[in-house]
This record gives sequence, structure tokens and C-alpha cells, in this order.
Amino acid sequence: MLVLLSNTAFFGMIVFTRLGDLFYDTASAVQSRATIDRPRRDNGKPVVGLTERIFQWVPWIRSDVRALAVKDARMFWRDTTQWGQCVMLFGLLGVYIVNLRHFTHQLSSPFWINLIAYLNLSACSLNLATLTTRFVFPQFSLEGRRLWIIGMAPLGLRRVIKVKYWLACTASLTVTLTLILLSCHLLRMEWDDFVFFGSIIAVMTFALNGLAVGVGVLYPNFKDANPGKIVSGFGGTLCLVLSFLYILASVLILGFGTAGFHARTEWIVGSIAIFCVMSFLIGWLPMKMGLRHLETLEI
Repeated sequence: MLVLLSNTAFFGMIVFTRLGDLFYDTASAVQSRATIDRPRRDNGKPVVGLTERIFQWVPWIRSDVRALAVKDARMFWRDTTQWGQCVMLFGLLGVYIVNLRHFTHQLSSPFWINLIAYLNLSACSLNLATLTTRFVFPQFSLEGRRLWIIGMAPLGLRRVIKVKYWLACTASLTVTLTLILLSCHLLRMEWDDFVFFGSIIAVMTFALNGLAVGVGVLYPNFKDANPGKIVSGFGGTLCLVLSFLYILASVLILGFGTAGFHARTEWIVGSIAIFCVMSFLIGWLPMKMGLRHLETLEI
């Protein structure tokens, strides 16, 4: 207790006496600017931020799409409550998966290895469902009163929704796929298991993001600028419930068909086919309905 108390007092002193200077200097620099234009170097060219440089590594993205993706990425990064929760949820899951190496040598039965692998898949997908509902669902509503500007732009609302979908899929797939493959590696599974679980989490990522984006367009809330209030409405609750039901049904179907006590080839093929059809419907149908809803949406 004394060690914990001393660490708390030490880091608390650093926070209260040193970190505040960074915020003061930044606020002072922003408020003292004579113009809000982008800062320029001595040669007259504008300064390119880190986010723009990252997206410039993908040359096949159109300039208008890149601008929208950069804007969404910056809005997400500037809101510490959003990426902080992402780091906390997936960070805890990552710490758990990394510590699998301490007891994997005690697992000699394929049954327990498969069981832990499916539990890891369930935990990762449930975290993903929480994050897609919390952060991806309100993305369309967060445009708020500025939505008419995007609607009149050459980009169009349909392409805006598709850009938000693919950006969310790319970001979330990077995290979930890394965690699942790391879990398979620490469980010392075969390469076909790597492909199987990696493909499953990839399909679930696309489906859950499609569900969140589609339901977010169907039930927008342009009055609130707080994502927490937007999610607490009917649309956010519906998205979360459908996500959890989809994950529960997927894990049960795949676990029964591919890792059962008497799993056969036809059961494996049937369970994977049912999972793919269910994932396609849960991800494609809300997106289709949301894009169709844009045609009747009054901006």
C-alpha cells in the first residue's frame, strides 16, 4: 500500500506541476495567431500534417476522399474521450492475450485450445461491437448542421457514407486481426487455424461496421454534438442489441459446426455458409437501407 501510495503521489505531482505547461503553451500559441489559415514555411508552401502524410502513402485515393478521411481521423484523434476508450478496451484485451504464453504450455488438449480460441474470438468481437456502436454509429450524426455543406459538395452523401465505412473497417480490422493472429500464435495453433480465425474476425469486422454505419444513417440525431448522447438513443440501443445477437449466434454456430465433439465435413461447410450469409445480411442490409434513406433525407 505504501508503494502504491508513493507512486500515486509521485506521478500526481508530475501531472499537477509539469504537464500543465504544455497545455498553456499550446493554448497561448493558438490564441495569439493573427490568422486561422494553415501555417506556411519560408518557401510559401503549406505545412503538411502527419495525418495527411500518412494518407498520402496511399496514392490511389482521390483527393476529395483523402480530405474527408483526414478530417474524420483528426476529429477522432482530437477527442481524447474516444481514442482513450479504444486504448483501454483493446489494451486490456491485448494484455490478456499477451499473457497467454504463461499458461499455454499447460494446455495439451485440443478441446481446451479451441475453447480458448473461440473465447478470444468472442471477447475481441464483443469489444469491436462496443466500439462500433460507440464511435462508428454516431459518425453521420456528428456532421450536425454542417451536413448540408457536404450534401451540396461534389463528393455527395453516398460517397461520404462509404468513405466513413471503409475508414472504420480499415482502422478496426488492423487491431482485431492483429489480436486474433497473436492469440493463435500464442496458442501454438496450426496455419489453417490462423486463416480460419483471421477470416472470421475480418468478416465480422466488415459486418459490424456496416451495421453501425447503416443504422447510424437510418436513425440520425443532428441536435446533439456529444457522441454519448447520440448513442444513448433508440438507434444506438438497436445497433448494440443487434451486434450482440449477431456475435452470439455466430460464435454458437461456428463453435457447434467446426469444433464440436462430432464435427463432420458437411457440418463445417454448413456452419461457415450460414455464418457468411448471416454476416452479409447484417452488414449489407442496413447499409443498403441507409443509402436509400439518404434520398429522402431533408438536409
